[in-house]
Amino acid sequence: MKMKQTILWRVHLLPTLLFIIIICCCRSFASAQPDIGRSYINVTKGSNGGTVETGDTLEIRSSFVVRAGTFDSCGYFDAIPAGVTYIPGTLRVLTNEGKIYKQFTDAYGDDAGYKTGSNIRINLGYNTSAAPATAFRRGRVGNNHRPSFYGSACIMIASYRVRVTAAIGSVINISGGSMTSKARSGADLSLHTWPLNSKTIQVYTNYGICANTVGTNAIGTESNGTFGNGKAKDRGTSANVPIGYGYKTFTTNTPNDYFYGISNNTSTTNYTTSNAWSIPDGSSPTHRVFGVWDIIGDHTGAVSPTLGNPAADTVNGTGGYMLVINSAYRIDSAFVQTISGLCPNTYYEISCWMRNICSYCGCDSAGRGAQSAGYIPTAPGDSSGVYPNLSFNVDGIDYYTTGNLKHTGLWEKKGFTYLTGPTQTSFNLKFFNNAPGGGGNDWALDDITVATCSPSMVYSPSNNPTVCQNNVITIEDTVTSFFNNYTNYKWQRSTDAGASWSDVTGAMGPALPYSTPGGWQYFTSYIVPPANTNQSDSGDLYRVVVATTVSNLSDVNCRFTDAGNIITLKVIDCGSPLNVQLLSFNGTTENQKAKLTWSTSQERGPLQFYIEKSIDGIHYSTISTVYSHGDYNAMINIYSFTDPSPLNGTAHYRLKIINETGTVMISRVVSILQNPDTFSILSVINPFSKNLSFDISSGHNGKANMELVNQLGRIVRKNSFNINTGINHLDVNNTDLLPVGFYVLRIQLGESVLTEKVLKLMH
Repeated sequence: MKMKQTILWRVHLLPTLLFIIIICCCRSFASAQPDIGRSYINVTKGSNGGTVETGDTLEIRSSFVVRAGTFDSCGYFDAIPAGVTYIPGTLRVLTNEGKIYKQFTDAYGDDAGYKTGSNIRINLGYNTSAAPATAFRRGRVGNNHRPSFYGSACIMIASYRVRVTAAIGSVINISGGSMTSKARSGADLSLHTWPLNSKTIQVYTNYGICANTVGTNAIGTESNGTFGNGKAKDRGTSANVPIGYGYKTFTTNTPNDYFYGISNNTSTTNYTTSNAWSIPDGSSPTHRVFGVWDIIGDHTGAVSPTLGNPAADTVNGTGGYMLVINSAYRIDSAFVQTISGLCPNTYYEISCWMRNICSYCGCDSAGRGAQSAGYIPTAPGDSSGVYPNLSFNVDGIDYYTTGNLKHTGLWEKKGFTYLTGPTQTSFNLKFFNNAPGGGGNDWALDDITVATCSPSMVYSPSNNPTVCQNNVITIEDTVTSFFNNYTNYKWQRSTDAGASWSDVTGAMGPALPYSTPGGWQYFTSYIVPPANTNQSDSGDLYRVVVATTVSNLSDVNCRFTDAGNIITLKVIDCGSPLNVQLLSFNGTTENQKAKLTWSTSQERGPLQFYIEKSIDGIHYSTISTVYSHGDYNAMINIYSFTDPSPLNGTAHYRLKIINETGTVMISRVVSILQNPDTFSILSVINPFSKNLSFDISSGHNGKANMELVNQLGRIVRKNSFNINTGINHLDVNNTDLLPVGFYVLRIQLGESVLTEKVLKLMH
């Protein structure tokens, strides 16, 4: 049995760009011309993959594949594109697995490769007994020359490196290169110049993939990128795989190079669901394709996203399908789809799950396979051969490369985040195979996704707030998104359990989000009026919908909400109202004990303050009771309580206030640290009026910057404070002119940022 050969590139992480040309003499069937193609990898981003950014090193690759026979006058010609700088001393020819086969100087006349100005030339063909290339002559390449693919093909990679100098937002156009050859037999013996395909690379910020929730998948085709499921082991063809690849079912030697299959079980006609067979598997017939491929199932719905699903048991059930590619020698696209129905000015995650499925597919320059004596793997213990490496292309422009996909026995998620244009609603998506086939580069693809990076929302005072009948209640929402463009929003209400929604505010914004470790945040609030807090309104739902533009906010397909977080209002009959207003409730640490202070106004009768404590922030118990002063003429009454138990870690406290009729009010929660020497907010006078006072603790001296941000995200007050180690009491004066409403207090000391919601009242 012959194994396929794959090309593996060993690269070093340098801030440069490398151009690589692959020259192959290949299989035992005739070809009137060589297969050629061009691609690149992002060396700087390594195996993790990423977009191309200023300063990155790229590796541009062009394939020249002779699948049979012998060609004379073999050469490679190219020009260094604009937007990059050449790295001296990187002109070379590599083997199929990326090892240096020939190293050249940049100078003319001393070897077969040279650089003159921005032009590069490599004379190809190095068999000393068959018209080899010299410094002044292009050489001969035969299918039995080295570097060899099992004695039937020769694969070379002409390469050089460059560093990206173009700025973010620019494009790099790689075009104009060519390969030459002349057949030694047949009717056509003329010299041919074969143009290399052009590549356009976007220099683009490497955002990664969404850290927040991901919306509905927009890819649509191929069962929304999952390739569907079924009982048959091998599914039929896919219209999304280009015609350069043929379709084959799984047998002992197929899908072979230039072919693909769609399966839920990658075993051969010797059916099995086990991946425990030896590698290579010597069974007759073998259970493994070529005796070495992994026997796996698809990725969709797997309990472990990295392990994926085991090979499907198609005798007793069904299984999900995946696309499996056995790469062509030339470099070309492997999946194509037009995505429509997109929203303008919106970030989309473009991603997929991939897996290298061959651990034993390598073939070295002598034509020895990974199971042959003398074979030297590219990396210690790694015999997978050529690593799969793909670029993601949007509307003819490459935005992302996956990096080399090594054989780990695991699935890996690869992708990036793309921003649609101001009016863009569709794009054409292609996955290009950057690496040539032969001796590796066998991979599975599943769960292709084009989905929005949706915001998440946290409502307060809770998702199930309680309000007394005919009272007002203020509900709030903190909107967090991976990007800072979901700044248009409005509140909505549903009275039919979410079947329909009506606006209770008009379009609001644009907000000005502030940066936090979790993304970009802003908050908004809505006051539910007494007209909507009747007993019949109990169970009403409230939510915030957001969008990147005002027009998107009115488009049900382009506005978003966090479906997992919606407010359900609970209206109760509280009887007589509680005649008191809790102005503040704060806590500090004194002598390793928690000291609580609070103030009230409008006391009209005796009150009991039950002090409730929690260690986990969930379960509370009463530890003491404080009785009101009974001074009903006082504008403000101030109370305090010190917990007799020393602090151990963090303790959480709240007040339960009860009047003589049994009506209850619950305060906010105050959390107090045992050692207030870290950077934290200890207490805030909240609500505030003429002045905003707060206490923070710090483990070191420094300068803290304070910002007070309104609901639109605008900074309305800013100040800086010199902070000392320990507890610091700080004041923001002259806040009496600020409008009534909610604000965010933001304090930054070095890399640490604290935020607290505060309420401004009339003075």
